[in-house]
Amino acid sequence: MVTSTPPLHGHRVVGFGCGVIVSSEFADARISNPESDINSRIIASISLGCPVLPSRDRVARYNAGEGIDIVVLYGSCLRNEIMSAPEKQDALALLATTFAEWCAGFRLRRVICETADEQARRHIEASVVFRAVASFPEVGRMLFCMDRNSVNAMSSSLGNALFRFNEPCLKLRQSDQQLISAALHGSTDEELAVELGISFAAVKARWRSTLAHIGESRPELVIDEENKDGVRGKQKRHRVLTYMRSHPEELRPYQDLAACSARV
Repeated sequence: MVTSTPPLHGHRVVGFGCGVIVSSEFADARISNPESDINSRIIASISLGCPVLPSRDRVARYNAGEGIDIVVLYGSCLRNEIMSAPEKQDALALLATTFAEWCAGFRLRRVICETADEQARRHIEASVVFRAVASFPEVGRMLFCMDRNSVNAMSSSLGNALFRFNEPCLKLRQSDQQLISAALHGSTDEELAVELGISFAAVKARWRSTLAHIGESRPELVIDEENKDGVRGKQKRHRVLTYMRSHPEELRPYQDLAACSARV
């Protein structure tokens, strides 16, 4: 589960959006045989006990392979009645930027979205990187898709940001990712213990294990070459967290298929 940062105190929410990672089979079927109301089909798959939402392990394999498929369930401005046209445009642009941040670190394959909102449809068409897949005039909906080919065909900062991907080099364990992801929000060790459901002592132990694991791949993140004995735990954490803010791929599920095959 990936969520964006909650709004700051005193700030108003001007837009709302949500999306999900779906199985490649479901995405392939939606592109090759388009049907309307893709959101309901996703919800129905969960109700019927055959969800098209992949497990974390499958996401890890997608992320190391051809990439993940994301369906945008909803994305629109709120408070339309009190927002001017420029404010709505700013809110839509903010939604797009937040979506790119939500996707950062994943190897993206496709972004699929269906819209019945006229303003959102115009915004998507104006982005140029989405191509229309199908139109369902009987229900007033359109299905769009963005992939690497459509991004490469057009110069788009948003598209480039979405499809930028770097291979993770730290090979973090899930427990390491959970700890660092929580710490990036500025949580203290006491707060991390509550959030992760472990003891304060266990948080300390996990930090030691995580930093030692990172040091095996990137010793410069945890060792000061000029003063190896003078690097305190908090300094190591600060370096690691700074690195993670610009390398979100390290915190995404990733299963190196070649490495797994070699071990087998």
